Amino acid sequence: MNKEEIMLIFGTSADPIHQGHVELVVDATKALIERGWKVAEVVLLPVFRHHNISDGVKRSLTLTFEHRFAMCQIAADEIRILLEGFVPEVSVSDLERELVWKINRPNFTAETMEVLRNRTTPDIELAFLIGADSFVGEQPAFAQWFCWENLIEDVMLVVSPRKGFDPNEQFLQHITELGGKVVYLQEIDVLDISSSEIRVRLEEGADPVALAAEGLLSPGLAAYLAENDIINTWKQIDSKSPVQVVTEKITAEDNLETRIGKHLYQQKFTIGLAESCTGGLIGHRITNVPGSSDYFMGSIVSYAYQSKVNLLGVSWDTLQKHGAVSRATVIEMAKGARKAFNCDLGLSVCCIAGPGGATTDKPVGTSWIALSTPEDDRAYHFLLQGDRESVKTQLAQKALEILGEYLEECAGNGATAD
Repeated sequence: MNKEEIMLIFGTSADPIHQGHVELVVDATKALIERGWKVAEVVLLPVFRHHNISDGVKRSLTLTFEHRFAMCQIAADEIRILLEGFVPEVSVSDLERELVWKINRPNFTAETMEVLRNRTTPDIELAFLIGADSFVGEQPAFAQWFCWENLIEDVMLVVSPRKGFDPNEQFLQHITELGGKVVYLQEIDVLDISSSEIRVRLEEGADPVALAAEGLLSPGLAAYLAENDIINTWKQIDSKSPVQVVTEKITAEDNLETRIGKHLYQQKFTIGLAESCTGGLIGHRITNVPGSSDYFMGSIVSYAYQSKVNLLGVSWDTLQKHGAVSRATVIEMAKGARKAFNCDLGLSVCCIAGPGGATTDKPVGTSWIALSTPEDDRAYHFLLQGDRESVKTQLAQKALEILGEYLEECAGNGATAD
């Protein structure tokens, strides 16, 4: 049976990459060739930014990317030797860094593969190597990946077995019914080696050369670890206790900002603020939640006209025609926050908190809130009662409530992530 040429892609967040990974890629490649495919290229794809703050290793991926990329190159050299005569090219790609290093969000496999598909000649099929553990149970983890239905349009899934994990055959069949291609390589034997266990042993004082002698690391990788003081870097990273709060399920006992934090984290949204009269109150409440640095990019307190223009890109014409407290201005502020922080959502507020500043058509308490989203820009008007501090407090609460309602709406629409 003649099959298309394929590019086999192995995405990894392993730190360190080890001999189990090398053997997996080599064995999977040979198995595909044995089944009749021609493997034109093998690509190692280190993840730049993961979304899993409950795991200290995943949380620190951006800090260690340069070393992980270098270690993948060492592994690629070894794979190239082992596949000599089978595969013409083995490479390491920094595509995931390219896609998100300037923006504050994690990598999504579906987006990465879409870009790679568009950059690769159409006569080469993309084959994504993935472990069977992503397909186990009644609700497989893969079914929660971001836009997985789009992913299977761009890649063939090459599933490697993993000891103790039997894939959900019905789900794999469902993927094929949707038009996806699945190849389950049950004939290969995957070594049961753990990066996290290797890392712990090294941090406890094990000699990398000794682990190489055990067949866990390559000699080249062991030398790289020793020469670049990476083990001490890991110790510093791993000594920090990971934050758990936003990874937990939303409960009735959660306050508003905690519910918002959990939604933002679990839906992989990032947010930036543009506050005027509230003077940072909204940012204060958002940052009261442990782990908020994973979704809260920052706040611009643009109190004066000039700061709205210079920092948020609000038009002078808008301010002169409509005033600082207006629908037009607050929408431009929210859009400016999204742009300034390269984030998914922008939330802004402005108001006349009093006791001065009121006009006939804009009494004290006149308030506007805007939420800029990937779908649209929304504005909300309120006339709040009370003294200056009370108006500011109420407005911050209203803004968070609007944000929370939007996130609930997104959750109801089935937002997913990988």
